[in-house]
Amino acid sequence: MSLDIETVVISAIATQKQLNTASIKRESRLQDLGVSSLDAITIVYEVEEAFDVEIPNAELEKLETVGDIVDGVGSLLAGK
Repeated sequence: MSLDIETVVISAIATQKQLNTASIKRESRLQDLGVSSLDAITIVYEVEEAFDVEIPNAELEKLETVGDIVDGVGSLLAGK
């Protein structure tokens, strides 16, 4: 795959929250990064567009860390 899921997710968060990508780790909690529910929607939309997947709304509520998003997208891509 040409796009690395973790890189895309971290880039989307960094852009949305105006953070340095180096400060965002896989284990970073979204709440600690200042990601609001509205920010999360924007970030998830960007990730969905990059990988042509749709993250179910029920799953959005369960996302707590950067790794949760990465793993969720990975699972969706594996099921394609």
